Amino acid sequence: MKSILPIILVLAGLAFAYLAITTFQDSTANVEVLGIDLSASDEGGQMTAALYGVLAVACLGVGAMTFRKGRA
Repeated sequence: MKSILPIILVLAGLAFAYLAITTFQDSTANVEVLGIDLSASDEGGQMTAALYGVLAVACLGVGAMTFRKGRA
């Protein structure tokens, strides 16, 4: 059971990283109209992406530490 926890945490971290990237990409857009470059962004979406990024780093870090502790 102890050996499966780091794997689950690392997989959750990778899933949160994927969500962070896709959410951030979906929250920004660029359009060119008549030679003018317009950009729009959704601040709520960017905050959500940042939260997913923090969760990804936390899950990956805790998963790596748990894996090291279990092997020592």
